[in-house]
Amino acid sequence: MSRSGYTDLPYMNVTVKAVDEIQTPEAAAPRGIDPLLLLGSIILLAAILTWVLPAGRFDRVTVAATGRTMVVPGSYKFVPQHPVGPWGVLLAIPQGLVEAAEVIFYVLLAGGALCVIEATGAIGSFLNHLLWRYGSRPLLILSATSVLFVIGGASYNMYEEIIAFIPLLCILVRRLGLREEMALGLSLGTASVAACFSPVNTFTLGISQPMAQLPLFSGLAFRSVMFVLAMAIWAGYLAWYATRYRDLTAAAAGPDSMTHPPSPWKARDIAVLTVLNCGMLSVVLGGVFLQWGLREFSAIFVLMAAAGGWVGGLGWRGTSEHLCEGFRRMALAAILVGFARAISVVLANGLILDTIANALFSPLRHFSLGVSAVLMMVSESALAFPMSSDSGRAVMSLPVLIPLADLLGLSRQMVVCAYQYSSLVASLITPTAGALLAMVAMARISFTRWLRFLAVPFAALFLLAALAMVVGVRLGIQ
Repeated sequence: MSRSGYTDLPYMNVTVKAVDEIQTPEAAAPRGIDPLLLLGSIILLAAILTWVLPAGRFDRVTVAATGRTMVVPGSYKFVPQHPVGPWGVLLAIPQGLVEAAEVIFYVLLAGGALCVIEATGAIGSFLNHLLWRYGSRPLLILSATSVLFVIGGASYNMYEEIIAFIPLLCILVRRLGLREEMALGLSLGTASVAACFSPVNTFTLGISQPMAQLPLFSGLAFRSVMFVLAMAIWAGYLAWYATRYRDLTAAAAGPDSMTHPPSPWKARDIAVLTVLNCGMLSVVLGGVFLQWGLREFSAIFVLMAAAGGWVGGLGWRGTSEHLCEGFRRMALAAILVGFARAISVVLANGLILDTIANALFSPLRHFSLGVSAVLMMVSESALAFPMSSDSGRAVMSLPVLIPLADLLGLSRQMVVCAYQYSSLVASLITPTAGALLAMVAMARISFTRWLRFLAVPFAALFLLAALAMVVGVRLGIQ
Protein backbone atom coordinates (compact mmCIF):
# COMPACT_ATOMS: atom_id res chain seq x y z
CA MET A 1 0.00 0.00 0.00
CA SER A 2 1.35 3.40 -0.98
CA ARG A 3 2.15 5.88 1.77
CA SER A 4 1.87 8.91 -0.53
CA GLY A 5 -1.86 9.55 -0.35
CA TYR A 6 -4.44 7.31 -1.93
CA THR A 7 -4.19 3.67 -2.85
CA ASP A 8 -6.19 2.26 -5.76
CA LEU A 9 -7.36 -1.27 -5.16
CA PRO A 10 -8.35 -2.43 -8.65
CA TYR A 11 -10.28 -5.41 -7.41
CA MET A 12 -12.53 -3.32 -5.15
CA ASN A 13 -15.30 -0.93 -6.09
CA VAL A 14 -13.91 1.89 -4.00
CA THR A 15 -10.71 3.84 -3.63
CA VAL A 16 -9.61 3.98 -0.01
CA LYS A 17 -7.17 6.26 1.68
CA ALA A 18 -4.02 4.69 3.03
CA VAL A 19 -4.52 4.21 6.73
CA ASP A 20 -1.11 5.62 7.62
CA GLU A 21 -2.08 8.88 5.90
CA ILE A 22 -5.36 9.46 7.73
CA GLN A 23 -4.82 12.52 9.86
CA THR A 24 -6.12 11.49 13.22
CA PRO A 25 -4.34 12.22 16.50
CA GLU A 26 -3.19 8.59 16.56
CA ALA A 27 -1.79 8.72 13.03
CA ALA A 28 -0.11 12.07 13.58
CA ALA A 29 1.70 10.83 16.67
CA PRO A 30 5.11 9.12 16.49
CA ARG A 31 4.92 5.46 15.54
CA GLY A 32 6.44 4.38 18.84
CA ILE A 33 9.25 1.95 19.52
CA ASP A 34 10.59 0.12 16.48
CA PRO A 35 9.99 -3.63 17.11
CA LEU A 36 13.42 -4.72 15.90
CA LEU A 37 15.07 -2.07 18.06
CA LEU A 38 12.94 -3.19 21.01
CA LEU A 39 14.00 -6.81 20.62
CA GLY A 40 17.65 -5.86 20.11
CA SER A 41 17.56 -3.86 23.34
CA ILE A 42 16.04 -6.78 25.26
CA ILE A 43 18.69 -9.14 23.87
CA LEU A 44 21.41 -6.79 25.15
CA LEU A 45 19.66 -6.49 28.53
CA ALA A 46 19.49 -10.28 28.78
CA ALA A 47 23.21 -10.49 28.05
CA ILE A 48 23.95 -7.89 30.76
CA LEU A 49 21.90 -9.91 33.25
CA THR A 50 24.09 -12.95 32.61
CA TRP A 51 26.97 -10.89 34.06
CA VAL A 52 24.94 -9.66 37.04
CA LEU A 53 22.72 -12.55 38.19
CA PRO A 54 24.23 -15.70 39.69
CA ALA A 55 24.20 -18.69 37.40
CA GLY A 56 22.26 -21.74 38.53
CA ARG A 57 20.23 -24.67 37.32
CA PHE A 58 17.71 -27.30 38.29
CA ASP A 59 18.37 -30.95 37.67
CA ARG A 60 16.13 -32.34 34.94
CA VAL A 61 14.80 -35.78 34.05
CA THR A 62 13.03 -37.03 30.95
CA VAL A 63 9.64 -38.61 31.57
CA ALA A 64 9.45 -41.73 29.42
CA ALA A 65 5.66 -41.64 29.07
CA THR A 66 5.54 -38.15 27.57
CA GLY A 67 9.08 -37.54 26.37
CA ARG A 68 9.14 -34.19 28.18
CA THR A 69 12.18 -33.04 30.09
CA MET A 70 11.03 -31.97 33.57
CA VAL A 71 12.61 -29.96 36.36
CA VAL A 72 13.41 -31.87 39.57
CA PRO A 73 11.82 -29.97 42.51
CA GLY A 74 14.25 -28.70 45.13
CA SER A 75 17.28 -29.42 42.98
CA TYR A 76 18.29 -25.83 42.23
CA LYS A 77 21.96 -25.17 42.81
CA PHE A 78 24.45 -22.46 41.90
CA VAL A 79 26.95 -23.20 39.16
CA PRO A 80 29.99 -21.29 37.88
CA GLN A 81 29.17 -18.01 36.17
CA HIS A 82 28.72 -18.28 32.42
CA PRO A 83 28.25 -14.72 31.12
CA VAL A 84 27.35 -14.06 27.50
CA GLY A 85 29.76 -11.67 25.79
CA PRO A 86 29.39 -9.67 22.58
CA TRP A 87 30.23 -12.64 20.37
CA GLY A 88 27.73 -14.79 22.25
CA VAL A 89 25.04 -12.15 21.65
CA LEU A 90 25.78 -12.16 17.93
CA LEU A 91 25.65 -15.97 17.81
CA ALA A 92 22.34 -16.01 19.71
CA ILE A 93 20.55 -14.23 16.86
CA PRO A 94 21.16 -16.86 14.15
CA GLN A 95 20.61 -19.56 16.76
CA GLY A 96 17.24 -17.98 17.59
CA LEU A 97 16.36 -17.90 13.90
CA VAL A 98 17.23 -21.58 13.57
CA GLU A 99 15.22 -22.58 16.64
CA ALA A 100 12.20 -20.57 15.44
CA ALA A 101 12.47 -21.92 11.87
CA GLU A 102 9.02 -23.57 11.81
CA VAL A 103 7.29 -20.38 12.91
CA ILE A 104 9.35 -18.24 10.51
CA PHE A 105 8.55 -20.38 7.48
CA TYR A 106 4.91 -20.54 8.50
CA VAL A 107 4.78 -16.73 8.55
CA LEU A 108 6.39 -16.51 5.10
CA LEU A 109 4.28 -19.22 3.47
CA ALA A 110 1.00 -18.02 4.97
CA GLY A 111 1.74 -14.45 3.93
CA GLY A 112 2.71 -15.52 0.43
CA ALA A 113 -0.43 -17.62 -0.01
CA LEU A 114 -2.73 -14.82 1.12
CA CYS A 115 -0.98 -12.37 -1.19
CA VAL A 116 -1.85 -14.71 -4.08
CA ILE A 117 -5.48 -14.96 -2.92
CA GLU A 118 -5.69 -11.20 -2.52
CA ALA A 119 -4.31 -10.61 -6.04
CA THR A 120 -7.18 -12.55 -7.62
CA GLY A 121 -9.65 -9.87 -6.45
CA ALA A 122 -11.94 -12.41 -4.76
CA ILE A 123 -11.47 -10.93 -1.30
CA GLY A 124 -12.36 -7.46 -2.52
CA SER A 125 -15.46 -8.78 -4.21
CA PHE A 126 -16.52 -10.62 -1.06
CA LEU A 127 -16.01 -7.55 1.11
CA ASN A 128 -17.98 -5.39 -1.30
CA HIS A 129 -20.97 -7.73 -1.07
CA LEU A 130 -20.62 -8.16 2.69
CA LEU A 131 -20.44 -4.44 3.39
CA TRP A 132 -23.17 -3.57 0.92
CA ARG A 133 -25.53 -5.89 2.76
CA TYR A 134 -24.38 -5.53 6.40
CA GLY A 135 -22.19 -2.42 6.42
CA SER A 136 -24.67 -0.53 8.57
CA ARG A 137 -24.36 -3.24 11.25
CA PRO A 138 -20.60 -3.47 11.91
CA LEU A 139 -21.04 -5.16 15.29
CA LEU A 140 -22.80 -8.05 13.58
CA ILE A 141 -19.88 -8.49 11.17
CA LEU A 142 -17.31 -8.25 13.98
CA SER A 143 -19.23 -10.71 16.18
CA ALA A 144 -19.52 -13.28 13.42
CA THR A 145 -15.81 -12.90 12.62
CA SER A 146 -14.72 -13.40 16.22
CA VAL A 147 -16.54 -16.74 16.63
CA LEU A 148 -13.75 -18.62 14.83
CA PHE A 149 -11.15 -17.25 17.23
CA VAL A 150 -13.23 -18.01 20.32
CA ILE A 151 -13.48 -21.63 19.21
CA GLY A 152 -9.83 -21.91 18.18
CA GLY A 153 -8.49 -20.29 21.34
CA ALA A 154 -10.75 -22.15 23.75
CA SER A 155 -10.26 -25.56 22.17
CA TYR A 156 -6.61 -25.85 21.21
CA ASN A 157 -4.79 -22.65 22.19
CA MET A 158 -4.86 -21.07 18.72
CA TYR A 159 -1.97 -18.58 18.43
CA GLU A 160 0.72 -18.66 15.73
CA GLU A 161 -1.78 -19.70 13.08
CA ILE A 162 -3.63 -16.39 13.66
CA ILE A 163 -0.82 -14.75 11.69
CA ALA A 164 -2.43 -15.98 8.48
CA PHE A 165 -5.66 -14.12 9.20
CA ILE A 166 -4.19 -10.69 9.99
CA PRO A 167 -3.94 -9.35 6.39
CA LEU A 168 -7.56 -10.32 5.68
CA LEU A 169 -8.83 -8.82 8.91
CA CYS A 170 -6.92 -5.59 8.33
CA ILE A 171 -8.71 -5.19 5.02
CA LEU A 172 -12.06 -5.87 6.71
CA VAL A 173 -11.64 -3.39 9.55
CA ARG A 174 -10.39 -0.69 7.19
CA ARG A 175 -13.46 -1.14 5.05
CA LEU A 176 -15.58 -0.85 8.21
CA GLY A 177 -13.81 2.40 9.07
CA LEU A 178 -11.98 0.98 12.07
CA ARG A 179 -8.34 1.06 13.15
CA GLU A 180 -5.94 -1.80 12.53
CA GLU A 181 -5.70 -2.67 16.23
CA MET A 182 -9.27 -3.93 15.94
CA ALA A 183 -7.99 -6.64 13.56
CA LEU A 184 -5.61 -7.80 16.30
CA GLY A 185 -8.31 -7.48 18.94
CA LEU A 186 -10.76 -9.62 16.98
CA SER A 187 -8.22 -12.36 16.33
CA LEU A 188 -5.24 -12.39 18.67
CA GLY A 189 -7.09 -10.81 21.59
CA THR A 190 -10.20 -12.98 21.34
CA ALA A 191 -8.27 -16.23 20.90
CA SER A 192 -5.84 -15.40 23.73
CA VAL A 193 -8.56 -14.48 26.23
CA ALA A 194 -10.55 -17.59 25.27
CA ALA A 195 -7.46 -19.79 25.68
CA CYS A 196 -6.48 -18.22 29.00
CA PHE A 197 -9.86 -18.79 30.67
CA SER A 198 -11.03 -21.83 28.71
CA PRO A 199 -12.39 -24.80 30.66
CA VAL A 200 -11.53 -27.16 27.77
CA ASN A 201 -8.18 -25.96 26.43
CA THR A 202 -6.65 -29.18 25.17
CA PHE A 203 -3.17 -27.66 25.05
CA THR A 204 -2.58 -25.86 28.35
CA LEU A 205 -4.84 -28.13 30.41
CA GLY A 206 -3.60 -31.17 28.48
CA ILE A 207 -0.08 -30.35 29.67
CA SER A 208 -0.69 -29.01 33.16
CA GLN A 209 -3.44 -31.16 34.64
CA PRO A 210 -1.71 -34.51 33.97
CA MET A 211 1.49 -33.03 35.45
CA ALA A 212 -0.50 -32.11 38.56
CA GLN A 213 -2.06 -35.61 38.58
CA LEU A 214 -5.54 -34.16 38.04
CA PRO A 215 -8.27 -35.52 35.74
CA LEU A 216 -8.29 -33.74 32.39
CA PHE A 217 -10.80 -30.85 32.34
CA SER A 218 -11.45 -31.15 36.07
CA GLY A 219 -12.68 -27.93 37.68
CA LEU A 220 -14.94 -27.47 34.65
CA ALA A 221 -17.74 -25.56 36.41
CA PHE A 222 -15.40 -23.07 38.08
CA ARG A 223 -13.47 -22.40 34.87
CA SER A 224 -16.68 -22.11 32.86
CA VAL A 225 -17.95 -19.28 35.05
CA MET A 226 -14.64 -17.42 34.72
CA PHE A 227 -14.63 -18.05 30.97
CA VAL A 228 -18.06 -16.45 30.55
CA LEU A 229 -17.05 -13.43 32.66
CA ALA A 230 -13.76 -12.98 30.78
CA MET A 231 -15.37 -13.21 27.34
CA ALA A 232 -18.07 -10.75 28.41
CA ILE A 233 -15.40 -8.24 29.45
CA TRP A 234 -13.47 -8.65 26.20
CA ALA A 235 -16.52 -8.61 23.90
CA GLY A 236 -17.92 -5.57 25.68
CA TYR A 237 -14.68 -3.68 25.22
CA LEU A 238 -14.44 -4.52 21.51
CA ALA A 239 -18.04 -3.44 20.97
CA TRP A 240 -17.43 -0.15 22.81
CA TYR A 241 -14.21 0.50 20.90
CA ALA A 242 -15.79 -0.21 17.53
CA THR A 243 -18.66 2.15 18.30
CA ARG A 244 -16.48 4.87 19.80
CA TYR A 245 -13.76 5.05 17.13
CA ARG A 246 -15.48 4.01 13.93
CA ASP A 247 -16.18 7.58 12.77
CA LEU A 248 -12.48 8.46 12.77
CA THR A 249 -11.92 6.69 9.45
CA ALA A 250 -15.42 5.92 8.16
CA ALA A 251 -15.47 8.80 5.69
CA ALA A 252 -12.37 7.48 3.90
CA ALA A 253 -12.62 3.70 4.18
CA GLY A 254 -16.06 2.82 5.45
CA PRO A 255 -18.96 1.20 3.63
CA ASP A 256 -20.71 4.56 3.25
CA SER A 257 -18.32 5.26 0.38
CA MET A 258 -20.03 2.49 -1.60
CA THR A 259 -22.85 4.33 -3.40
CA HIS A 260 -23.52 1.65 -6.02
CA PRO A 261 -24.32 -2.05 -5.65
CA PRO A 262 -21.33 -4.34 -6.08
CA SER A 263 -20.77 -6.07 -9.37
CA PRO A 264 -22.33 -9.56 -9.75
CA TRP A 265 -20.47 -12.58 -8.46
CA LYS A 266 -18.02 -14.21 -10.85
CA ALA A 267 -17.48 -17.97 -10.98
CA ARG A 268 -13.74 -17.33 -10.61
CA ASP A 269 -14.25 -15.38 -7.35
CA ILE A 270 -16.46 -18.12 -5.94
CA ALA A 271 -13.79 -20.73 -6.78
CA VAL A 272 -11.02 -18.71 -5.08
CA LEU A 273 -13.13 -18.14 -1.96
CA THR A 274 -13.87 -21.86 -1.85
CA VAL A 275 -10.14 -22.59 -1.90
CA LEU A 276 -9.56 -19.98 0.84
CA ASN A 277 -12.33 -21.29 3.09
CA CYS A 278 -11.31 -24.92 2.62
CA GLY A 279 -7.72 -24.03 3.48
CA MET A 280 -8.62 -22.07 6.61
CA LEU A 281 -11.07 -24.75 7.71
CA SER A 282 -8.38 -27.39 7.25
CA VAL A 283 -6.03 -25.41 9.50
CA VAL A 284 -8.63 -25.14 12.27
CA LEU A 285 -9.92 -28.71 12.06
CA GLY A 286 -6.41 -30.12 11.71
CA GLY A 287 -5.33 -28.28 14.84
CA VAL A 288 -8.38 -29.41 16.83
CA PHE A 289 -8.78 -33.03 15.74
CA LEU A 290 -5.51 -34.15 14.15
CA GLN A 291 -3.01 -32.38 16.43
CA TRP A 292 -1.42 -30.70 13.43
CA GLY A 293 1.47 -28.34 14.00
CA LEU A 294 2.98 -25.48 12.07
CA ARG A 295 4.58 -27.82 9.52
CA GLU A 296 1.20 -29.16 8.44
CA PHE A 297 -0.31 -25.67 8.47
CA SER A 298 2.50 -24.43 6.22
CA ALA A 299 1.84 -27.24 3.77
CA ILE A 300 -1.82 -26.23 3.58
CA PHE A 301 -0.82 -22.68 2.65
CA VAL A 302 1.50 -23.90 -0.11
CA LEU A 303 -1.44 -25.86 -1.54
CA MET A 304 -3.73 -22.86 -1.07
CA ALA A 305 -1.35 -20.59 -3.01
CA ALA A 306 -1.10 -23.00 -5.94
CA ALA A 307 -4.82 -23.78 -6.10
CA GLY A 308 -5.93 -20.18 -5.51
CA GLY A 309 -3.65 -18.79 -8.19
CA TRP A 310 -4.76 -21.43 -10.68
CA VAL A 311 -8.54 -21.07 -10.22
CA GLY A 312 -8.13 -17.30 -9.88
CA GLY A 313 -6.66 -16.98 -13.36
CA LEU A 314 -3.22 -15.72 -12.34
CA GLY A 315 -1.37 -18.45 -14.18
CA TRP A 316 1.74 -20.13 -12.85
CA ARG A 317 3.94 -17.11 -13.48
CA GLY A 318 1.49 -14.68 -11.87
CA THR A 319 1.07 -17.00 -8.91
CA SER A 320 4.85 -17.20 -8.46
CA GLU A 321 5.27 -13.43 -8.69
CA HIS A 322 2.59 -12.71 -6.10
CA LEU A 323 3.90 -15.46 -3.84
CA CYS A 324 7.31 -13.75 -3.91
CA GLU A 325 5.65 -10.42 -3.20
CA GLY A 326 4.01 -12.00 -0.15
CA PHE A 327 7.39 -13.24 1.05
CA ARG A 328 8.76 -9.72 0.71
CA ARG A 329 5.92 -8.23 2.72
CA MET A 330 6.31 -10.79 5.50
CA ALA A 331 10.11 -10.68 5.80
CA LEU A 332 10.19 -8.31 8.80
CA ALA A 333 7.46 -10.18 10.66
CA ALA A 334 9.34 -13.47 10.18
CA ILE A 335 12.67 -12.00 11.31
CA LEU A 336 11.05 -10.63 14.48
CA VAL A 337 10.11 -14.17 15.50
CA GLY A 338 13.76 -15.29 15.35
CA PHE A 339 15.04 -12.22 17.20
CA ALA A 340 12.51 -12.85 19.98
CA ARG A 341 13.72 -16.43 20.33
CA ALA A 342 17.28 -15.13 20.65
CA ILE A 343 16.34 -13.62 24.04
CA SER A 344 15.68 -17.01 25.62
CA VAL A 345 18.80 -18.33 23.90
CA VAL A 346 20.93 -15.71 25.68
CA LEU A 347 19.27 -16.40 29.05
CA ALA A 348 19.67 -20.16 28.67
CA ASN A 349 23.30 -19.91 27.49
CA GLY A 350 24.05 -17.62 30.43
CA LEU A 351 22.50 -20.18 32.83
CA ILE A 352 20.23 -17.63 34.51
CA LEU A 353 16.81 -18.78 33.29
CA ASP A 354 16.52 -21.24 36.20
CA THR A 355 17.83 -18.55 38.55
CA ILE A 356 14.98 -16.24 37.54
CA ALA A 357 12.40 -19.01 38.02
CA ASN A 358 13.78 -19.95 41.44
CA ALA A 359 13.79 -16.30 42.57
CA LEU A 360 10.17 -15.83 41.48
CA PHE A 361 8.77 -18.88 43.24
CA SER A 362 10.84 -19.28 46.42
CA PRO A 363 9.26 -16.37 48.38
CA LEU A 364 5.72 -17.77 48.03
CA ARG A 365 6.08 -19.99 51.09
CA HIS A 366 6.04 -16.95 53.38
CA PHE A 367 2.45 -15.80 52.68
CA SER A 368 -1.11 -16.88 53.45
CA LEU A 369 -2.92 -19.22 51.06
CA GLY A 370 -4.94 -16.53 49.30
CA VAL A 371 -1.97 -14.21 48.89
CA SER A 372 0.27 -17.11 47.85
CA ALA A 373 -2.23 -18.11 45.16
CA VAL A 374 -2.33 -14.61 43.69
CA LEU A 375 1.45 -14.21 43.90
CA MET A 376 1.84 -17.59 42.23
CA MET A 377 -0.14 -16.28 39.27
CA VAL A 378 1.88 -13.04 39.28
CA SER A 379 5.15 -14.99 39.38
CA GLU A 380 4.02 -17.23 36.53
CA SER A 381 3.10 -14.10 34.57
CA ALA A 382 6.50 -12.57 35.26
CA LEU A 383 8.18 -15.78 34.08
CA ALA A 384 6.33 -15.31 30.77
CA PHE A 385 8.67 -12.45 29.87
CA PRO A 386 11.84 -14.56 29.62
CA MET A 387 9.85 -17.72 28.75
CA SER A 388 6.85 -16.86 26.56
CA SER A 389 6.30 -20.47 25.44
CA ASP A 390 3.38 -22.06 27.32
CA SER A 391 4.87 -25.53 27.10
CA GLY A 392 8.34 -24.32 28.12
CA ARG A 393 6.90 -22.45 31.09
CA ALA A 394 4.95 -25.51 32.17
CA VAL A 395 7.90 -27.90 32.28
CA MET A 396 10.00 -25.29 34.09
CA SER A 397 7.55 -23.99 36.67
CA LEU A 398 4.97 -26.66 37.47
CA PRO A 399 7.41 -29.25 38.88
CA VAL A 400 8.57 -26.53 41.29
CA LEU A 401 5.15 -25.14 42.16
CA ILE A 402 3.23 -28.39 42.65
CA PRO A 403 5.27 -29.70 45.63
CA LEU A 404 5.42 -26.14 47.01
CA ALA A 405 1.62 -25.95 46.86
CA ASP A 406 1.37 -29.31 48.66
CA LEU A 407 3.54 -27.94 51.47
CA LEU A 408 1.42 -24.78 51.71
CA GLY A 409 -1.88 -26.65 51.61
CA LEU A 410 -2.84 -25.02 48.31
CA SER A 411 -4.80 -27.22 45.91
CA ARG A 412 -3.07 -28.37 42.75
CA GLN A 413 -6.05 -27.16 40.74
CA MET A 414 -5.16 -23.60 41.73
CA VAL A 415 -1.57 -24.18 40.59
CA VAL A 416 -2.95 -25.14 37.20
CA CYS A 417 -5.14 -22.02 37.22
CA ALA A 418 -2.12 -19.82 38.01
CA TYR A 419 -0.24 -21.35 35.09
CA GLN A 420 -3.18 -21.04 32.70
CA TYR A 421 -3.98 -17.43 33.62
CA SER A 422 -0.35 -16.42 33.12
CA SER A 423 -0.81 -16.98 29.40
CA LEU A 424 -2.71 -13.67 29.35
CA VAL A 425 0.66 -11.92 29.74
CA ALA A 426 2.55 -14.37 27.52
CA SER A 427 0.09 -14.03 24.63
CA LEU A 428 -0.83 -10.36 24.70
CA ILE A 429 1.87 -8.09 26.12
CA THR A 430 5.27 -9.73 26.43
CA PRO A 431 7.64 -8.38 23.77
CA THR A 432 9.59 -11.62 23.84
CA ALA A 433 6.74 -13.40 22.03
CA GLY A 434 7.89 -13.33 18.43
CA ALA A 435 4.48 -14.19 16.96
CA LEU A 436 2.93 -11.25 18.81
CA LEU A 437 5.44 -8.77 17.40
CA ALA A 438 5.02 -10.35 13.97
CA MET A 439 1.27 -9.76 14.06
CA VAL A 440 1.71 -6.20 15.32
CA ALA A 441 4.16 -5.52 12.48
CA MET A 442 1.77 -7.03 9.92
CA ALA A 443 -1.02 -4.75 11.12
CA ARG A 444 1.32 -1.76 10.64
CA ILE A 445 0.91 -0.41 14.15
CA SER A 446 3.50 0.17 16.83
CA PHE A 447 3.84 -2.08 19.86
CA THR A 448 3.09 0.89 22.15
CA ARG A 449 -0.12 1.58 20.21
CA TRP A 450 -1.17 -2.04 20.73
CA LEU A 451 -0.47 -1.74 24.46
CA ARG A 452 -2.56 1.41 24.69
CA PHE A 453 -5.44 -0.36 22.97
CA LEU A 454 -5.07 -3.28 25.36
CA ALA A 455 -4.50 -1.43 28.64
CA VAL A 456 -8.06 -1.21 30.03
CA PRO A 457 -9.37 -4.69 29.17
CA PHE A 458 -6.07 -6.31 30.12
CA ALA A 459 -6.19 -4.70 33.58
CA ALA A 460 -9.79 -5.86 34.02
CA LEU A 461 -8.98 -9.41 32.93
CA PHE A 462 -5.89 -9.63 35.11
CA LEU A 463 -7.95 -8.50 38.10
CA LEU A 464 -10.56 -11.12 37.22
CA ALA A 465 -7.83 -13.78 37.17
CA ALA A 466 -6.54 -12.63 40.58
CA LEU A 467 -10.09 -12.69 41.95
CA ALA A 468 -10.55 -16.18 40.52
CA MET A 469 -7.46 -17.35 42.43
CA VAL A 470 -8.79 -15.96 45.71
CA VAL A 471 -12.30 -17.32 45.16
CA GLY A 472 -10.89 -20.71 44.16
CA VAL A 473 -8.91 -20.89 47.41
CA ARG A 474 -11.95 -19.87 49.48
CA LEU A 475 -14.20 -22.41 47.74
CA GLY A 476 -11.60 -25.14 48.05
CA ILE A 477 -11.57 -25.94 44.33
CA GLN A 478 -9.81 -29.28 43.87
